[in-house]
Amino acid sequence: MKQFFLNVLASFLGLMLYSFVSFFLFFGMIGIVTTIGGGQKNVIIKPNSVLHLNFKSEIVDRTSSSDFDISALINDSESSIGLNDILESINRAKTDPNICGMFIDNDDVNAGFATINEIREAIVSFKESGKFVYAYANDMAQGGYYLASAADKIVLNPLGNLTFKGLQASVMYYKDALDKLGVEMQIFRHGKFKSAVEPYFLNKMSDANRLQYQVLLSSIWNQTLDNISASRNISKEELNKIADSFAAYEVTEALKLNMIDDLMYRTAMIDNLAKAAGAKDADNLNLVSIKKYSKAKPVNVKQKEKIAVIYASGEIEREASMYSTSASITPKEYVETLRKVRADSSVKAVVLRVNSPGGDALSSDIIWNEVALTKQVKPIIVSMGDYAASGGYYISCAASKIIANQSTLTGSIGVFGVIPNAQKLTRDKLGLNVEVVKTNELSDFLSSVYKPISEPAGKVLQNRVETIYGTFVSRVSDGRGMSPESVDEIGQGRVWSGFDAKRIGLVDDFGGLTKAIETAADIAGISNYALVDYPEQEEGIEVIMKMLGDEVFARKINSYLGEFGESVKSVNSIIKSQGVQARMENIVTIH
Repeated sequence: MKQFFLNVLASFLGLMLYSFVSFFLFFGMIGIVTTIGGGQKNVIIKPNSVLHLNFKSEIVDRTSSSDFDISALINDSESSIGLNDILESINRAKTDPNICGMFIDNDDVNAGFATINEIREAIVSFKESGKFVYAYANDMAQGGYYLASAADKIVLNPLGNLTFKGLQASVMYYKDALDKLGVEMQIFRHGKFKSAVEPYFLNKMSDANRLQYQVLLSSIWNQTLDNISASRNISKEELNKIADSFAAYEVTEALKLNMIDDLMYRTAMIDNLAKAAGAKDADNLNLVSIKKYSKAKPVNVKQKEKIAVIYASGEIEREASMYSTSASITPKEYVETLRKVRADSSVKAVVLRVNSPGGDALSSDIIWNEVALTKQVKPIIVSMGDYAASGGYYISCAASKIIANQSTLTGSIGVFGVIPNAQKLTRDKLGLNVEVVKTNELSDFLSSVYKPISEPAGKVLQNRVETIYGTFVSRVSDGRGMSPESVDEIGQGRVWSGFDAKRIGLVDDFGGLTKAIETAADIAGISNYALVDYPEQEEGIEVIMKMLGDEVFARKINSYLGEFGESVKSVNSIIKSQGVQARMENIVTIH
């Protein structure tokens, strides 16, 4: 008993100490944020400046409004900048007389192919101004090379390397491990391609899933080769030969193959850049980062007419958790946002930027309804990012128009439900037995994971899946003007590239966020307008509150796990999900 009270006392003192430290940490961080955010001077761009693209952190859809970037602190990296500011800055620099060129200065790009494509297209447009674009890296990864291939000149370190190998995607399967643990995942689904649950009941990729990903990768790779071929004047056949043999890995060979233009150390590269910019020497070269340039926006005269840009990033969930390790899309927030812009007479059109692998089916339908209601009042254009699949496509299909990048992953029209059965684990391995007393046959419906689901309960769940799939198909049928039969034929949970999605009628046009905004303005018949971003972002104080919770530790652990981190995240998403899901597997990364 004495030891018990000692343990209690130690725990109490530990809790008090943690609270004490957190208190001072909290107010200390407020001071830091106040210092960082206060007194910012107007940014002046000098003549003959060079726009400097250096993407060291993950590219998100939207720049945080807070000067205090939690993701940068967690990942020990520079604060991230949103795709919105990257595109706006490049487009503005195109006609800015003080910007004479662009310097792409990075080994790789931490973003999906669709995001890289959007930036690359903006760079190609920038070159139309006649201003120069140079690219440099010590070692250049495939994503970095794809972006750099839009430049006038690509230069690498003489001892560097170039990775150009084609695309691959990998999926981790858990069935054998679950069998060892004594856990059975009871699956209810519609869609032969609905592969989000495959890892739980198979130990290898099904033929249908392998087919869909082979087609998907081939589509994205072909578009990538088309663009590189046009920029570097190398045939697609030759590019495939180079990728097959890894021939460009040694930079001397890459130079011979015309994959790059020169080899030099960075000091020499900066000297050449200074000459191109007309600077006296490297010390007088004025490199302007995207982050700095984005803060040099001219003060806009307030426009009476607006286009609302609503960013929908992350998994679709019924409620957002304070300790979630990623962004989420919830009905409460997005219903309120869509109603607000729908009622605002100054908002003449809406752009819904969707970057989501899907999630909860019911929540997706609630948001779909608000999109459909908005379309009745004003144009609403969907701009698809890296993902707009399953639930992400569900909330998109009622829009006036859908704009997707050719490398966007979309479609995945299918649903599923998962109920774990841990009876072998708890009873046979741990010696735990659970007894249930009930008044009716299905009183314990969905309430127990300690025994197999009964046949009547299984029928109820499968009927629910079929009902929601039928509703999903009808939503797409109505929104896209297609017959239910044709939607079902291209549905079944199959994931499509944006390129193929346009061919089969799931999207209307190719392009990124800029194209979607231009399309919205054109349909609304407006030329002078202001962009207003939604939903409202968290302020610095809210970000700090999250730092004191489990989010920091969860993200840090996730970063240490590397490739396995995505698998852990996927399993956690399945476990915490409520009801029938409309999501694609978010553990598949293409690189």
